[in-house]
Formats: sequence, C-alpha cells, structure tokens
Amino acid sequence: MPFQDIDETAVVEVPRPPTAFERAVRKLFVEDWSLKLLALGITLVLWFAVTGQNQPLTMRTGVQLNLIRPSNLDISNDPPKTVEVFLSGSRPNLESLSPLDLVATVDVSDHPAGERVIRLTLDRVTMQLPDGVRIESFQPSTIPIRLEPRLERQILIEVKTEGKPDDGYEVYGISSTPTTVRVRGPASRVEALQKAATETISMSGRKENFTVSRVAIDIPDQKIEVLDPLVDLAIEVGEKRTEKSFSGVRTRSITGVEIRPATAEVTLSGPASVLAQLHAEDVKVVVNLSSTGGSVAGLELPPAVKDRVKLLSVRPSQFSMIK
Repeated sequence: MPFQDIDETAVVEVPRPPTAFERAVRKLFVEDWSLKLLALGITLVLWFAVTGQNQPLTMRTGVQLNLIRPSNLDISNDPPKTVEVFLSGSRPNLESLSPLDLVATVDVSDHPAGERVIRLTLDRVTMQLPDGVRIESFQPSTIPIRLEPRLERQILIEVKTEGKPDDGYEVYGISSTPTTVRVRGPASRVEALQKAATETISMSGRKENFTVSRVAIDIPDQKIEVLDPLVDLAIEVGEKRTEKSFSGVRTRSITGVEIRPATAEVTLSGPASVLAQLHAEDVKVVVNLSSTGGSVAGLELPPAVKDRVKLLSVRPSQFSMIK
C-alpha cells in the first residue's frame, strides 16, 4: 500500500449556516424586490397626497352680502346681494365650506346720509370661517350705497280687481277697512308712492254684495315696508243702473212755504227694475230757500227705493218763494 503525505490531501470545508441577523438582512435587502418596490411606490403616493392636502390653496366663491345700516337711515339704492370672495386655506378646510352658509357682513352704521362708497376691506367685513381659512380679497372691492332718512306715512288703499260681474250686474262700490295703511322706507321712495294696491280680487260671476277679509297689501317696491299689511273689503254689486227722467215732479220747501215753480223735471239713476216701478207722483223735490234763491236739498222717495236711487239733475235748478 503506497504512502500518502498528509499535506497533499484536499480538505473540504463545510459551509457555516447564516446567523439570524444575516438571514434578516438578506430577506430585507435581497429577497422579494418586486413587492418591496410596490410598497415603496404606494408609500410615496400616500406621502405626496398627504403633504399635498396641507398645501395652501385659493378658492373663489360667491357669498351673501349683509349691510348693517344706521338705525335712522335706509339704503335707497339696490346694492348687490352677493359678492365674490377669494379664500385661502388647506384643501380639506376649503372643501368643507358651503357657499350657502357664507355671509359677508359689512357695518356701515357709522356713515351719514348721502351717496357713499363702501370698501370691502378685511377690517370692515366679518365672516364666520373655520380655523385655517382666511379672506384674501373681494370682487368687487367697493360697493356704492345711498343712505336716506327713514320716513313713515299713511297711504290711501287702492283695490285691484279683475273680471266682471254676471251679465246684467255691475260693481256699485268698494270700501276698505282701514282706508289707509302705514308704510315706512327711504324718504324718496315713500314720498313717490301715491297709493297702496291690494292683491287682486276677482269679480267674475258676482251678482250680489260680498266681503273679503285679510286682504294683503301688495307694494312691489321691496325697499318699502308695509306696517299694516292686511285690510278687509266690502264690495257692493247689484243690477246694472240706468237713467230715467220724470217730469211734473212736485216741489216743496223745507220750511213749508209755497215756492215756484211748483213742479220740476228730475233725472234719476238706479237699477232698471227699480226705476220701472217709480212714477212722478212717487218723487218730490225738497228745496232749501235762502235770501238769494232756493236750492235743491234732496228728494223724497218711497222707503223701499230711496237708498237704491241717485239724483242726477233737477230742472230748473233755482226756486223762489211765492210772496
């Protein structure tokens, strides 16, 4: 058996198993690269999204304009009801705002009467805004207003109607209770108002008297406030009136003395059916005598018709006492 030198023999080393630390490092930096890159990408996207939410932004939106005027003055022109406002803040704060809830309040109570220009500055305008949102500017930045003394007065009521009564009938008259209403507003607008109209009342098909309660006063000018906004109406409707003349109507004086002429011709107005029942002997002219001549004081009519007939004319118009 040949002899072999020990130095010539190859020694095979057994690999050492990795430690727990080495295994963790390998798993962290070498294995599953695709999943790690995906996770890194998602993390970066989320980071940019979060940091972007906190970046200040500017938003433009319309807001309601509320003017606080002096207690003894009114605004007589028509300033805009809304203005544009530029707001800055984070995206979440700006997106939480509702334009319907935003009101820009401007205090002009320190201004005297006259033509004024109000500047919409940060020290004059107040708005309820969440923390982190602030006002940058307004568009327009100025508002022209006209301040006038406030005036209150009584205005006559005008009843508005539509339609016609039934065939053969007409409206005799309309009365309101009260006859006037109190209104208040800028002096120039109140002084220009001649009458206060009611809401429209329908006359269609009517053939007798009727009433309407709590009728609203309708004044189109929004600057004028109606202090007595409701009235009651009484509408008189009856048969269409016509005219009829009567000759040979007897005359008499209030004092009972004889006068001349002893008869006269009168023209009456009233419903056709009522006038058809009257005759000359049913009517008497009453004269009020004076030193300069007598004048007609009225008529004597049957009680059933006296409130339904109106005197239009008497001929002659002058009478004298028989001496």
